[in-house]
Amino acid sequence: KVSGFSPSPSGSPYPTSIGPVESGGLRSRYRSSPIMYNSPTGKEDYMTDLKALDTFLRNEEEKQHRVQLGNSDSSSPSSSPTFWNYSRSMADYAQILRKFQYQLACRSQAPSAHKDEADLSSKQAAEEVWARVTMNRQLLDHMDSWTAKFRNWINETILVPLVQEIESVSTQLRRMGCPELQIGEASISSLKQVALVKAPLIPTLNAIVQYLDLTPNQEYLVERIKELSQGECMSSFRWNRGGDFKGRKWDTDLPTDSSIIMHIFCTYLDSRLPPHPKYPDGKTFTSQHFIQTPDKPDTSNENVFCIYQSSINPPHYELIYQRHIYNLPKGRNNMFHTLLMFLYIIKTKESGMLG
Repeated sequence: KVSGFSPSPSGSPYPTSIGPVESGGLRSRYRSSPIMYNSPTGKEDYMTDLKALDTFLRNEEEKQHRVQLGNSDSSSPSSSPTFWNYSRSMADYAQILRKFQYQLACRSQAPSAHKDEADLSSKQAAEEVWARVTMNRQLLDHMDSWTAKFRNWINETILVPLVQEIESVSTQLRRMGCPELQIGEASISSLKQVALVKAPLIPTLNAIVQYLDLTPNQEYLVERIKELSQGECMSSFRWNRGGDFKGRKWDTDLPTDSSIIMHIFCTYLDSRLPPHPKYPDGKTFTSQHFIQTPDKPDTSNENVFCIYQSSINPPHYELIYQRHIYNLPKGRNNMFHTLLMFLYIIKTKESGMLG
């Protein structure tokens, strides 16, 4: 057997190049001795006498002749590979057809096969809810963009500054000789006491405590807030769970990311609204505009305008406005879309004013 590969200087059995047939015919193609080709073949593949060589050359000449006949009219469309492929008979493909029998594809049962249907159903449901608020049917086309910008706003406006202030206050507490009162390690009651006693020295501690007053597990909460603040648009956010904690998977004894973000959002707006004598704890926004189950909103009161968390695990939020319940589709964007509708109503129906 004579290989058509160029001999490798390194003695490797693999070719250094594979080129087209040369115009000089067989003499130019096989000018080297077969022994020079490091072909991984057995003894029976080598030519040991003139008869074998003559047979080999005759076969190669016949092949070359057939190639020349096929290329005799280079201007003809039949010279193209596509034409030759389609001019072959069915018998030429019989073996391939028997080997690769056509089979009908089954409908995929993977989750991705149902994702588009679920997304379409969710979008249609959202359109029906939004249609009760606005006649702008194209509003949903911007919803993904709004959601991304809103997530980024929460991150840059609330989370990142909060984490920076937590680290700053923790440093101050260490310098004051209170290493046992580190934020994320001390209990919320201890931090409240320190915020009261040392208010002149650490004026921002009381504001930080309001953001952390969500769960007794302060270590997890502070760690998760730091994780959520990393990267744009809160990329680690998980709507129906949270992050791993001390080597174990998240469980329902810990708050979901949705609960954390909702609490932080409400606390931020508490800090932006002026004090109200009716709410001495400073939770002016939370007390008026957020209700969590098992408490229920008074839907008979036209003045009630609030976000209602109707389910804790998995978290689900509804909007109550002018005796109507706006229930947007459940899932990963439910909280963000409910908050966006809340803000949209403030802007378009409440003259941008709250309260």
